[in-house]
Amino acid sequence: MPTKVLLYSADAPDRHLELSAASLSDLSERQLLWIDLASPDEAELGQVAELIGCDPAQLALAQAGARPGLVNYGDRFRIQAKAVSLARTTETLARDPLTLVVGRNYVVTIHVVGNDLLEQLRKREEGDSLIGALSAESFAASLLDWLLGTYFRSLDVLVRDIDRIEVLILGRLVPPEDLTVLVAARRRIADLRRMLKEHRDVFYGMSRPDFIATEGADAKPHFEALNQHFERAEDDLENARDLVVGSFELLATRVAQKTNDTMRVLTFVTVLMGLLALVAGVLGMNFPLPLFQSGVHGFLLVVACMLGFSLLAVGVAVLRRWF
Repeated sequence: MPTKVLLYSADAPDRHLELSAASLSDLSERQLLWIDLASPDEAELGQVAELIGCDPAQLALAQAGARPGLVNYGDRFRIQAKAVSLARTTETLARDPLTLVVGRNYVVTIHVVGNDLLEQLRKREEGDSLIGALSAESFAASLLDWLLGTYFRSLDVLVRDIDRIEVLILGRLVPPEDLTVLVAARRRIADLRRMLKEHRDVFYGMSRPDFIATEGADAKPHFEALNQHFERAEDDLENARDLVVGSFELLATRVAQKTNDTMRVLTFVTVLMGLLALVAGVLGMNFPLPLFQSGVHGFLLVVACMLGFSLLAVGVAVLRRWF
């Protein structure tokens, strides 16, 4: 995806510009310049750095394993964050680094090719929008809110699979492959929680009095709302973790119930066979009774009585729902 430069104007149609034609000196308070760099080369970084008057190193993406952060340079600030994506529970959680450099009337975003988060925002705002009426800080808050949305969407994937497995648990024992999905969901939720909590310094830092964006009256409510959204995401992840733990507890309870049902059936069969063995043992005693002299008819009568007693016992067990 090539570099995109958009000029949002509240009083005129929004326009796409060439990077070489972008200028900050002509921007009014009702205009906003958005420069989106996708896997930029050194020439593009140098051109943008010269345009906004910063060191090209400030436009670099965060290195792998680096924590998200917020740096205030006085007339601008830089945010390094990470978006996530997850299509299926068993997939690896994709991490997409995102850097924002925000100054007066301009926002620069840097990300890798293939990250369609910002492309979705552009498509939603195609045409004449009122984004130009926003300050750069407020627009940055909107971008970060879209970034939080990736965590909510990934969480939806996990919760959907957890709900499906809980339905299976209530109906029957979970197949091994579904139990693997439940374990994977627990691992993914732990990854999401860790990644989201790494952004705490970013979102909380924006609401501190020493942060540049808090000097603008229009930006402060947006960052307060963003903080609330961030805290909601934390709460939803905590609830999802509890949901997974509850699913394992439900599974353990269901397995214990199945074990109790099996033991009840085995106990019933053992008692029934013991009673029949007792009858057979009594009939096997050597006493000169007429029954022992009845031959085949006596044997068939005893077998029929034992069978009838067994059927009666099974019928009583079924009516009482012993198994």
